[in-house]
Amino acid sequence: MKIESNIDNILDELVKKGSNIEDLKHFREKSLSMVKKDEDLNEVLGHISRDIKDQTEAFLNSKNQYGTNYITGVSTCIYLPDYENNGEYKLKLIGGKTGRTRNIKVDENTLFDVASITKVFTLLLLFKLEELGYINLNDRVCDINPDFQNLEDFTLNDLVRLHGELKTNGNIAQASSTEEAYEMLKTLYLVSDSREENKYTDFGAIVISDTIEKVLSNIKGEKVTFEEVMYEYLLSPIGLYQTQFNPNTHRVSGNGNTKRLVHDPKARILGGAVGSAGIFTTSDDLARLAKCLYKVNYVNRGLIKKSKLERLGEVTFPNSSQSNKGNLGIYVKHPLGYEKTFTPPEFSTGSFSHQGWTGSIAAFDPNNLIHNNILVNAIYEDENKDKVRADKPIGFGTAFGEYQKQITKNIMIMYVAKKYYNKYCNVRENIEVTKFIK
Repeated sequence: MKIESNIDNILDELVKKGSNIEDLKHFREKSLSMVKKDEDLNEVLGHISRDIKDQTEAFLNSKNQYGTNYITGVSTCIYLPDYENNGEYKLKLIGGKTGRTRNIKVDENTLFDVASITKVFTLLLLFKLEELGYINLNDRVCDINPDFQNLEDFTLNDLVRLHGELKTNGNIAQASSTEEAYEMLKTLYLVSDSREENKYTDFGAIVISDTIEKVLSNIKGEKVTFEEVMYEYLLSPIGLYQTQFNPNTHRVSGNGNTKRLVHDPKARILGGAVGSAGIFTTSDDLARLAKCLYKVNYVNRGLIKKSKLERLGEVTFPNSSQSNKGNLGIYVKHPLGYEKTFTPPEFSTGSFSHQGWTGSIAAFDPNNLIHNNILVNAIYEDENKDKVRADKPIGFGTAFGEYQKQITKNIMIMYVAKKYYNKYCNVRENIEVTKFIK
């Protein structure tokens, strides 16, 4: 009876932080059965990790009605960081091949093209530069970047919040050169200047990265690129040494080509390093990013201030048709759960995630200190367009969604079990497990 009340106390804490109580009910019994075993924490987490390994292997091997694998490679990471000497837990599931025509195995160092997850990095960099006094989000873009006079009185904050509607004269993705693409970008204009609605676009993030280049070049008195600024002020200080634009290794995946080029056509023609897409990263680096982000809950200053961390999980337009999209298009927690967002309903209020066009996802719960990323090679090119949807095999979205739901339930059981052993059994140990899937 004591065990049950202790487990219910942990579940009550989750509910108070915003977890959906109906979702928590589904794994209460399994959580109880886990901690009632006469086993230590390592053994209990081992049982759960085997379930996740089986689910990951099934997803890796699953095919659609045309006999096409939804993915050829995967790197999934579940990370529960620690700041109070309770021990932390990291589980990595890695398997498959880097491409559909390549026989290179995915390993811990494989870099995945994460597409729009790049926007999380861009937003963090922007917030960091604002804290350092280099950028003011209330500045009009045209005042600090003369290339975008057609944005009229729009500020950087308008771009962050996806205000209005933006368009260019011509399709940048079809430009014949980087120079022509940038000339098209400079024609960006407001179809709507409304601050009462939002419309998802890559253009805001692209303009932000271009503006960061110009502002920092002016401050430093020499030409610096967005890539260099990203490395100096965000990636290097927190040790994300594998994360990069335009990777210089052939151990890449998820981009659908063998040339190490970003999959996103706009980012590719613009040079591969812009604010909307272009980052290649690993599960370990994303986990390290999560730990640095969450640290602000325990010290006065972390990677960014707590107020900025809260903006990552901010609901910007709760009643709009894109109510699942927060600042710069990040998916925030939504009452309708997976119908509107990739952020699990079991996570706390203020949690956020992003899924890139390439299929990979990174989810963050800064209140419960949970991180999960699922990096995949899903891009699929086939002359028969009936077999492809959004550059991925037909059925990928459904298969991916089911996989995310399955492992999220196990993540929460892991969380409850670890919390129980830490709080009521005084068990404190660091555990890191890597499971390779053939």
